[in-house]
Amino acid sequence: MANRTENKAGASEKARQDKIDSPISELKGIGPRRCTLFEKLGVRSVRDLLFLLPRRYEDRRGRKNISALVPGSPAVVRASVRGAETKMLSGGRRITTCLLSDGTGELRAAWFNRRRLEKTLADGAALLLYGTPLLRGDVFEMTEPEFAVCRGLGEQEESSFCGIVPIYPAVEGITQKTLRSAARRAVEEYLPFMPEELPRSVVRKNSLLSAADALREMHFPQSPESWKEARRRLAYEELFKLHLLLAERRREREGCRAFPLVKGARFDAFVSALPFSLTSSQKKALDEIINDGASGAPISRLLQGDVGSGKTLVAAAFAACVCDGGAQCALMAPTETLVEQLHAQALKYLAPAGVACAMLKSKMPARARRETLAGAADGSIDVITGTQALLSDELRFKNLGAVIIDEQQRFGVRQRARLLKDGGRPHLLMMSATPIPRTMAQTLCGDMDISVIDEKPAGRVPPATRVIDVAALPKLLRFLAEEIAHGGRVYWICPRVEEDEGSTLPAAEQRFEWLKKKLPPIKISLIHGRMDAEQKDAAIASFRDGKSQLLVGTTVLEVGVDVPEATVIVIESPERYGLSQLHQLRGRVGRGARRGVCVLIAGSGGETERLRAFAATDDGFAIARADLEQRGEGELAGLAQHGLANFKIADLRKDFSLAEEARNDAEEYLKNK
Repeated sequence: MANRTENKAGASEKARQDKIDSPISELKGIGPRRCTLFEKLGVRSVRDLLFLLPRRYEDRRGRKNISALVPGSPAVVRASVRGAETKMLSGGRRITTCLLSDGTGELRAAWFNRRRLEKTLADGAALLLYGTPLLRGDVFEMTEPEFAVCRGLGEQEESSFCGIVPIYPAVEGITQKTLRSAARRAVEEYLPFMPEELPRSVVRKNSLLSAADALREMHFPQSPESWKEARRRLAYEELFKLHLLLAERRREREGCRAFPLVKGARFDAFVSALPFSLTSSQKKALDEIINDGASGAPISRLLQGDVGSGKTLVAAAFAACVCDGGAQCALMAPTETLVEQLHAQALKYLAPAGVACAMLKSKMPARARRETLAGAADGSIDVITGTQALLSDELRFKNLGAVIIDEQQRFGVRQRARLLKDGGRPHLLMMSATPIPRTMAQTLCGDMDISVIDEKPAGRVPPATRVIDVAALPKLLRFLAEEIAHGGRVYWICPRVEEDEGSTLPAAEQRFEWLKKKLPPIKISLIHGRMDAEQKDAAIASFRDGKSQLLVGTTVLEVGVDVPEATVIVIESPERYGLSQLHQLRGRVGRGARRGVCVLIAGSGGETERLRAFAATDDGFAIARADLEQRGEGELAGLAQHGLANFKIADLRKDFSLAEEARNDAEEYLKNK
């Protein structure tokens, strides 16, 4: 579609910006009261109004005769009033009914609590009506149809009523008619001043509409095809701006220097001591990371892998290379439980290779804390694993060469930045067990390189998944008792902490008491998000040490609990969770020698087919794609945490290829700038 709107000649860039940022009160018909109401929609300026895009559209093209109406199918008709009356109902309510005819049939319309409406509906008046007809006997009826009186209705007004009509986000006190009228004034009077923020070369290369034309089509599309072109243009602009910012960050990083990554004596000793071989996928990811930082340019990389893919071993190998390069490494995790597990693995795999390891957390003996701080400062400790205690001002490294962040989505940008407070530009390796498609990861983490581990260690058997209903609970309890008798341990996940009046959702506290009565010989513990850190750690420690064999909790167990003896996880009301979250929970079992079992107790109407499809695969990336298609991306695994603006138009479920184009164009533009 050819561009139809041109920026007014002679208007400077600043003048256009000032014009488009005019307060909304400058639009005719928007006084102080309506300004207050528009503010509830986040609209204060004309620009805000132009970007208040419709949430959906009604296709009113093509009027129908009354005789051609289909019950339950929305339609536009043009008919003449044959009589109207208002009656009072109980409770002071009123109903206005109107009989209309177009020569092919009759239609009865009804509106509630519309004062003096019968005066508008004078006999013989021609109306355009839009609504959903129902057939009552031989007469069609519409309740609360939208209408316009045809007399004096201009061609533009009539076409807007009968065309593709925008439906905007609602706020009490502002009708859709008012919103459409305000949007039309903004489009007609102010769009000519809309500045073009994309480079002309990029617009030409991708055959994009101008920003002004795209916004016009988004508000008042001529056709579904023109709307698609408009949306494509605006989504591309969001993605291009994002990737331009991220490309600039990458360029800035490339100009800094860091300690080189070296496969030296400690790395060789680490690999030699492993009782198994790394998978080809682990080796590939490790080579990408080490080669990236061998020159001394600081790396910024996301290591992404499914549950049980062996990310921690790759991170440990990376830490050995950091130490071989003459530097120290900090490893940060979100919970003390996970820190303890990572520290234990560091002692198991890195310490024998000559890497000095220590742990730093909020609750630890004062002497051990002093020794750890001193070792970091004088360089005698190579790797320190810790929680947010690593952000403490009293912790100073002699040669901080790398920061590893596990479960990166749990930390915000400011927290990450504080870890880099010692100056210089250490390498940054972030790990995530939340599988998301690669193109999406590149968009969400566009200032980072991506390494993916998409292969499980040899011999690891994926957990079996079973979908049952509540009628099978007695059989499930017998199975759990037998499993625990053979040395297994069980997680039981509930969607709520405690019962809520009017809710039928299972609650952890009540399920805990119920299980104690049903399985009296078994030691059972409880964990949920309302407990303090000390109580949570005690519950997990009891389960990990075998003092309790069944741990009841909420999804606080989703990440960071590694108990090889855990063989069964029971999840109640699984339809309440996204597929990716269910996959994370399922990954808590089967981490030892015995195969794990995941039991999903579906509620009534519990999306059984969706759950059975989940049970049929253990591919986290395939599950993530299905989750995106079914539930939408939401915050997209921490989109806001990366310091990126939320998208208004772009949708990563459908814009994968557009995101890739924008990324390539942004890099090319910056290179030639």
